[in-house]
Amino acid sequence: MRKKILIVIVILLAAVLLSGCTGSTTWFGLSASGEVAYLANNTAVHAIDVNTGSELWSFSGEASGGFLSFGKSPKLFVVSPVVTDDGLVIIPSSGNDHILYAVDPRDIPDPAKPSPVITWRFADAKGHWIAEPLIVGNRLFAPNADGKIYVLDLADGQSVKKAVKVIEPFKNTEGQPGRLWAKPVTDGTRLYVTSLDHSIFAIDLETYEIVWHEDLGGAIPGSAVLGSDGMLYVGSYAKQLERFDPATGKHGPVLDVKGWIWGTPVVDGDNLYFGDVVSGVGGYFYSYNTKTEKLNSEPVKLDSEITASPLVLPDHILVATESGKIYAVNAEGSTLWFEPAKGKAYTTPVSAGGEVLVSYIDSDYYLIALDNDGHKKWTFPAGK
Repeated sequence: MRKKILIVIVILLAAVLLSGCTGSTTWFGLSASGEVAYLANNTAVHAIDVNTGSELWSFSGEASGGFLSFGKSPKLFVVSPVVTDDGLVIIPSSGNDHILYAVDPRDIPDPAKPSPVITWRFADAKGHWIAEPLIVGNRLFAPNADGKIYVLDLADGQSVKKAVKVIEPFKNTEGQPGRLWAKPVTDGTRLYVTSLDHSIFAIDLETYEIVWHEDLGGAIPGSAVLGSDGMLYVGSYAKQLERFDPATGKHGPVLDVKGWIWGTPVVDGDNLYFGDVVSGVGGYFYSYNTKTEKLNSEPVKLDSEITASPLVLPDHILVATESGKIYAVNAEGSTLWFEPAKGKAYTTPVSAGGEVLVSYIDSDYYLIALDNDGHKKWTFPAGK
């Protein structure tokens, strides 16, 4: 089978779902809001000034008895933090404590060891937090690996209604709850949820009832996206990009690709950009036009697997590969934009404060800021 990517999957599943060892390294979570970047690097979440690379604060959860205490492992942070309109930072813990935190960075009691105060916590989930939650108005839609989406009031973290049961009525072949690893998307009427267990669901945003459910025949580790044509697009391990009618779930393939689609496609006008994973070959970058229903150009082969989503900039699209190299792709083709001394890139790069932020594992630093020409501005930790 696809040996290399299977090794990655085994590492991620073992580290997140089975291991309690703090030495395990999975992917990192990365997001930004305004002039602040948020990096979840397994052991903690760091708030970083995007202009200087200096740490503003860090959060590693509440004190616990450690690995042997009550059979629980240390906390694990891999999900990209989410910032609410009120300034709270939502931080899921992917460890065995199953806690979803909301912290207030405006309330830091000890400037010598800056860490924000916990405003509320939600601890009723039964599985690991892997998916990034979605904010809709004053509600938080948080998918959990227990097969449920928890709908929480952002003010206090309490359930707006009994947890939405999404995958549980459609258990996988082993009879276990479905695995929700991707951020939901909404059109304001329905919520669309993907699963590693081949499924995509549409849920009424007000009644929380399942409107339709479809099986794509392959794992869906990324999110669905809404195109400019109003249709829903989904990539999967079935090696196809599929188009859905959001109202009915009627769907069909619009593009066959060479490998597994891991990351979420990115919408830019009428164009969809995404990459794939081809075992033993590397990865291909695709530019698909939803209006013409054709590729804008032939797929661009890059040096290794593409598990992250592309980052669209004004002059080009940046694509990170498993090797750590970042490519700039435009109508003329691709050029190597940045190559680290060492490191692997599984997380989608982020643009913030005029910088491009890229996180790396197996590197001397966790995060690097690059200018528009791909030159290093700073690293976190500093001096690397």
